[in-house]
Amino acid sequence: MRREFSKQVKRDALKRAAGKCEATGCGAVYGVKFHFDHVIPDALNGEPTLENCAVLCHVCHAHKTRNHDIPRIAKAVRGSDKHLGIRKQSKFSCSRDSKYKKRISGEVVLR
Repeated sequence: MRREFSKQVKRDALKRAAGKCEATGCGAVYGVKFHFDHVIPDALNGEPTLENCAVLCHVCHAHKTRNHDIPRIAKAVRGSDKHLGIRKQSKFSCSRDSKYKKRISGEVVLR
């Protein structure tokens, strides 16, 4: 379950941002819809604190989510699955997941 920022954290983050997007080089000002983004994504145990809250315009937020957060989360999930021994089943015939095996002679037999 995603943990959202409290209203007080949002107020303090807006005050710190001084009405500008906190993304490097953007500088969008009021009048643009701002989003409150987790610097360290919630899925990677980022806390909903002021230090972990960034005020971003909707364009910068979408860019950060698409190009940074989603790949990092996917990599963490893959690492966790590998640690737990979870893997995708192979679809190739005669793979170790198949009920058949291929001998050196080329003969296909049941495992």
